Amino acid sequence: IQSSFFLHSNHALGWKAAVPLVTTLIALASSNSASKWCSFVYRVIEFDNSRFNPTNPIQSYLFVSRNIGLWSYEGIDYTEVDDDMFALDENLGKCYLYPEELEFDDYFEFARMTSVFTAITGGATAIVLLASTFCPFGKSVHWISSVVLVVTAIMEGLTQLIYKSTFCGGNRDYDESRIKIYCNASWGSSLSIVSVFIWLFGAYSIASVVEKREHERNLTQRYIGDQEEHLVVVSTDTKASSPLKDPLLS
Repeated sequence: IQSSFFLHSNHALGWKAAVPLVTTLIALASSNSASKWCSFVYRVIEFDNSRFNPTNPIQSYLFVSRNIGLWSYEGIDYTEVDDDMFALDENLGKCYLYPEELEFDDYFEFARMTSVFTAITGGATAIVLLASTFCPFGKSVHWISSVVLVVTAIMEGLTQLIYKSTFCGGNRDYDESRIKIYCNASWGSSLSIVSVFIWLFGAYSIASVVEKREHERNLTQRYIGDQEEHLVVVSTDTKASSPLKDPLLS
């Protein structure tokens, strides 16, 4: 049996790759939906109206609670703020990209980077699993894929660092007696946590399939070896029980 690091002479995983592949695709879809939408967390802003001018449309617009995501924010019902401000031309529930000049702190930037990492590694693993249905990869490739999904799950969990960013009131020097900023979980961050467990289950399913294939391969090799040994014994016994006779003596 010839084998290498990438290829294996045995059959491909075939239908056995179905569970890991479907699990990885579900995790990839849920992860992207969670991080790429504008409802990752709900940003709450509380302030003392006596210290602000409630008739100032700028202050009314900035100090408003809304859903925010890693890449975009949710629009608000601007008609309740000021009808005359073109900058407030937003639709409730619609996502808007952050302005290019907006600066993010390290926590926010790292959370965004990890969301990109999960999309790349998760997508690459899904491609490998899809190819393994007809391409006989070696077990090393699948073990690496399993480890990659574990790392992907860790990166998925690190998207929760958005709670430590200044957008959610973390590491920010302001007077809490005047304004208070914090974030509550929205459906995006909740779905991201669920995705962590789906990634881990995908890693486990890959390892389980590989172990099962190796077990079947060992049984097959043992069976072939027993059959070859049996044939050798039968052949030897046949020769011993049937000696050649000299035709001139018969």
